[in-house]
Amino acid sequence: MRQGDFNGIRGIISPFKHIVQRYSFSLAAAILCMVLVDVFAYTLPILIQYITDHVFPTLGREENLPRLFLFGGLILLVAVLRGIMAHLMIRTFWYVAERVVRDIRNELFEKLQHLQAPFYDTARTGDLMSRVSNDVQMIRNFFSFGIEHRVRIVLISATVLVLMLIQNWRLALMVYIFIPMIFLMVVYFSKKMNTAVDRKHRQTGALSSFLQQNLRGIRIVKALGMEDTQIAEFDEENTSLKEAGMKVADLQARLNPLLILTNTLGTLVIVLYGGIQVIQGTGNTTLGTLLGFITYLSIMGFPVFILAFNTSLLSLASGASRRIHEVLSQSDQRQENSGRHRGAIAGAFEFRNVSFSYPQSSKVLDDLSFTIKPGERVAIFGLTGSGKSSLISLVPRFYEPDSGEILLDGVPLKDWDLEYLRSRIGMVLQESFLFSTTILENIAYGKPEASMEEIVQAARAARIHDFIQGLPEGYHNMVGEFGVGLSGGQRQRLAIARALLKNPQLLILDDCTSSLDSKTEVEIQEELRNLMAGRTTLIIAQRISTLRLADRIILLHEGRLHHMEAHDDLLKKSPLYRSTYETQMMFGSIGEDSMTGRS
Repeated sequence: MRQGDFNGIRGIISPFKHIVQRYSFSLAAAILCMVLVDVFAYTLPILIQYITDHVFPTLGREENLPRLFLFGGLILLVAVLRGIMAHLMIRTFWYVAERVVRDIRNELFEKLQHLQAPFYDTARTGDLMSRVSNDVQMIRNFFSFGIEHRVRIVLISATVLVLMLIQNWRLALMVYIFIPMIFLMVVYFSKKMNTAVDRKHRQTGALSSFLQQNLRGIRIVKALGMEDTQIAEFDEENTSLKEAGMKVADLQARLNPLLILTNTLGTLVIVLYGGIQVIQGTGNTTLGTLLGFITYLSIMGFPVFILAFNTSLLSLASGASRRIHEVLSQSDQRQENSGRHRGAIAGAFEFRNVSFSYPQSSKVLDDLSFTIKPGERVAIFGLTGSGKSSLISLVPRFYEPDSGEILLDGVPLKDWDLEYLRSRIGMVLQESFLFSTTILENIAYGKPEASMEEIVQAARAARIHDFIQGLPEGYHNMVGEFGVGLSGGQRQRLAIARALLKNPQLLILDDCTSSLDSKTEVEIQEELRNLMAGRTTLIIAQRISTLRLADRIILLHEGRLHHMEAHDDLLKKSPLYRSTYETQMMFGSIGEDSMTGRS
């Protein structure tokens, strides 16, 4: 109905233009079928007008009956052809829609895999899930029938008004009086609809985030008896979503009857004004012309009745397109990966005056300078908040330093090919994440081409093989979501097996024995010594027994380097380290972890 509608369609398609172009032929075919559907519809009033003015008056003569059946057959043929075109139109639009949203969903998921860690520091998982599911669904609706409806609204309205003008300009002008009214109503409600739809989208994301967080922490909820509180909070979020949805529905419900009333008034004016002319025989208006006009108005009923729904759909798709584009437009590691260096890694690190801080936070690492020799095992020790985890996050370039430089084998870290660098690093984190698949696939995740013999060997080295063999389906036993059903120690041993299988050049161990009992820890430490042999290794640990695996220990305090010495030297030089050692000795086992927390 208005130029802005085309701008709206372009705005929705624009972020996905490169995808839509792949199916441009099919989309053109769908639009051609749509045009033919309406062309056949336009012929109906012409046939009715001709029959009324030229066939009915001659039906008194029996020889003219064949003409009536001929035109009746033409009407039936037009209906059949219109039905065929409608079938092809719907199938083709849906063909395009399903393929476009598949490609959008793939591209969005691929983008999420390559976004840098800082993005996920502030993004909510549930909101991202909502964009991949709900928002993409809105785009599918737009391509499957939203485009068709909006284009037909414009084409049918314009074509019918022109045909009416050709048939009888006086009657046509009576219809034109109502066009500005429809235009103003749509503009007014579209603005309100966009605001309401945007609120609904954001509330959907908030509800998804709440639900995802609740399900992931359901054991904590039960342990603390917070079920009723969570139910009340969910009800509050759900009510907010209901209210946002009702606002959209209310706007559509208010617009639709106004459009119906306006269209009915137009029909009434035509019947009264045209009827008077037919009765009085003035204005060159015949009964056929009047019936043709009424048929045209019935055709106009489609764009009028569908306009409110389509306005809502367009607003939903526009909001979804913006939210998906917000993710797709983020800079990711592929764009930031300007490094091209690849080569054998010896493992010599040099930190030169490295400082780092998270967005909107104080400095976490402050002017760190030290070197690590190839194959050296270096532990990182400090109180909670000292910057241990932040330091190791700079090595695989999850984050970039604010200032200073990190060199690997004399080459600045930013000059290494990022994918190549990370493929050479093995990481065992404090929180051992497992996928909801088989144990075999979890161990082989970093090396899917590994043989069964290699997987079993890695599991034996991590002291988890016997446990796996005792499971009903052994290595093919399914792991519960987030590793539910396994103890913390079992999850960590599977993570260690995964790292062992990868056989990396660089190794990062982030408090990876914290969930193990003392006996298992001692057993795995022996295997860790074998794993670390000849590999540069960074170890975050709070247990002195684990720190003793290192050749040297970095002692961090409030983000600054205080010492970098061997265990025995630190006992002499650092009161903090000596105090920790004595405290753990006091509890009767050097393996007890009295220093909780991480940074």
